[in-house]
Amino acid sequence: MANEKSVMAVIRVARPSFRNKNDKVAFAVHAFFLASGYVPIATGPPAFSDSALSSSFSTCDEEVGTDQWNELDEEYAFLYANPENKKLVLVKCLVINHKLLVDALAQGSSSETVHLQINVDDYVGESNNNGSSNLKNLETLVKSLDTQVLCKLDTCSSSNSNKASSSITSTTTEPGGTGRIYLSWPGAGMYTARGDYGAPPPAPGFFADRFAWNGSAFM
Repeated sequence: MANEKSVMAVIRVARPSFRNKNDKVAFAVHAFFLASGYVPIATGPPAFSDSALSSSFSTCDEEVGTDQWNELDEEYAFLYANPENKKLVLVKCLVINHKLLVDALAQGSSSETVHLQINVDDYVGESNNNGSSNLKNLETLVKSLDTQVLCKLDTCSSSNSNKASSSITSTTTEPGGTGRIYLSWPGAGMYTARGDYGAPPPAPGFFADRFAWNGSAFM
């Protein structure tokens, strides 16, 4: 299981270039999956391919580095292989209103999309440095990713019996022990237009060319 120290170790070894706070939190999400043993297959634009989840673990390219991981503005995508069950996992992130919306989907027609909303300012300090030294509350972030994303992915990919759990919303707890709960909107793949920062519209299909969470792209 990944923890705060292992995630920070991955970040320090990778030495990524950060443009802003969003980059830092998005890479922390990526580092969590690497620290959890997932093998990176594609990052950035290649991971947005409609056929990203149609390959098998054996036919995927070799493990990749971090090139192009933050090439796009305010959107990120990472494709991993789970070495335990040979299934692929696709993680996409979208920045809206200082929040990083994370969607994750495991390979397989019975899988359900897992959503998590992350308040970027809760995990990055005010310093403008380009490194990882101002990341904070990593322990809380790691726990949220583990319980709200990874554990649900494992459950969804191994069994489709967890129908009672919502595939639309998830909750996150404010760092610092205040007990305040955030209720997320639908995940990154559920919005129809970046320009509408109000309540998300009911129709799915945000960025259909890249965030095609609904439809045959994930079958």
